[in-house]
Amino acid sequence: MLSATFKYVLTGATVTFTNQLDIDSMKGHPEYVRVDDAPQADPQVAPEVKKAGRPRKTEANTAEVQ
Repeated sequence: MLSATFKYVLTGATVTFTNQLDIDSMKGHPEYVRVDDAPQADPQVAPEVKKAGRPRKTEANTAEVQ
């Protein structure tokens, strides 16, 4: 079943409609703002996992000794 929740701007009260005609008429109403029913999951970036041990040797961080 389709439903939409709208929030009244002045008081913050919410109203949920299930009839498509009511939903369409509330979209154009200036005193109401549509509220998402299902919050969108924010893609969380996994923290970089540090490996145990010494860092790998590269040419940039090794100095040639002569």
